[in-house]
Amino acid sequence: MLRQWLRQKLPSRIFAPRRSYGTGGASGEYGGHEPRVRVLGPTVWCTTAIGAVYLGCAAYEVHQDAQAVKKDQSRRGWLPASSSGSGSSSSLTFDQLEAERSTSLRQGMHHYRSQGPAEAWQPSPVVLAAIGTNVGIFAANKLVPSTWMHFAHVATSPRNYTLFTSMFGHVSLMHLGFNMYALMSFAPHVQQNRTFQGSDSHFAAFYLGSGLAASLGSHLSKVWPNAASRHTAGLGASGAIMAILASFAMSNPHAQIGIMFVPGSLPAQQALMALTAFELYGLFVGISWLPLGHAAHLTGLAVGAAYVHFDGRKRLWTPARRLAFYSMQRFKMI
Repeated sequence: MLRQWLRQKLPSRIFAPRRSYGTGGASGEYGGHEPRVRVLGPTVWCTTAIGAVYLGCAAYEVHQDAQAVKKDQSRRGWLPASSSGSGSSSSLTFDQLEAERSTSLRQGMHHYRSQGPAEAWQPSPVVLAAIGTNVGIFAANKLVPSTWMHFAHVATSPRNYTLFTSMFGHVSLMHLGFNMYALMSFAPHVQQNRTFQGSDSHFAAFYLGSGLAASLGSHLSKVWPNAASRHTAGLGASGAIMAILASFAMSNPHAQIGIMFVPGSLPAQQALMALTAFELYGLFVGISWLPLGHAAHLTGLAVGAAYVHFDGRKRLWTPARRLAFYSMQRFKMI
């Protein structure tokens, strides 16, 4: 059903065979062979893109933190005149930056916990930006249908960039609505947990990185176990949202989670296990009347759960900040 809908909405060439997949110089569209699903290229591309996302977000946060620390030190008279300029960082160390960051985060977490539930739930600018981007791209795709091909990933396509852009494309208004509702419901709480500690940049890196990983998981599932669906386009933010949901469940295992239009609720940890079992069934057995991106969902769930369990802040985010700090310091950017 989803495939037929996409065939009607997407430009026909996104499903069309490509000569570049032919072999042996045959004159047919494929040279007598089905186009293959590339593995190495998309994997390297996604890995590089995730690294770039983390370093970019870390660099932005480090720059903001460094400027705030320098401004505060200059105001208090701690910086000598020669080092208070915008191009010098001789008086600033990474450990000092982290200490100042920790103090600021503790104050922010205390403020967050002192608020009432309604105030604490308010989404951050990065969550609002994600929602605005998804809504804006959906509107643009509706107004200019030819842009759909840039926001849907087909495993047999030579395009790698759609592994990233497809997380902002949506099939329908209902598809968009469900995803944005889930993002608005869970993201504000996840961003304030022990892993992210209110960091907009860290959460943005996690959202984009988990979306890329989910796109890659969906792509690789077209090799096995769903080779027959290699021509089906994949799109949507649900992979990244599943990562957020898993992060929420791992951080709040006893919180109650309900499903829209379904009575009752489950503890978050049990809901996570049930959702994982459902997605596994859908991936390996199939649910014909409910064509979901099970591979993308499973990848997102795995990424979100692992990120909290193995402390992604300590193992990924802090090293990314350290690398960004010393790189920017070397080139006198802070």
